[in-house]
Amino acid sequence: MPADEPKRPDEPDPRFYYDNVAIDNLTTVCLELGATLWVNQERVRMMEKIMTEQGKVTTEMIEQYVPSAGEVAERKVARDAFIGRIYGAFGRIPAEDA
Repeated sequence: MPADEPKRPDEPDPRFYYDNVAIDNLTTVCLELGATLWVNQERVRMMEKIMTEQGKVTTEMIEQYVPSAGEVAERKVARDAFIGRIYGAFGRIPAEDA
């Protein structure tokens, strides 16, 4: 986007994680892909649950679905495990002798 072109209001300011812009861009891509993957996994789980309980699933049923407190707790555990698996490598510290 040219410097004189205004930024759209819904466009967030870029986040910077590292000094290298290429690494920053890859990190941003990884975070966005992970978020999208998680949302899709959650939607599939919800659709499976609705299908099992109702025998059919519609967009309206998905949009109106409200998880139980137990499901919310299970989702939190699953989400934390997912984050650990997907993003755990970002927390690794290289060995001094490497």
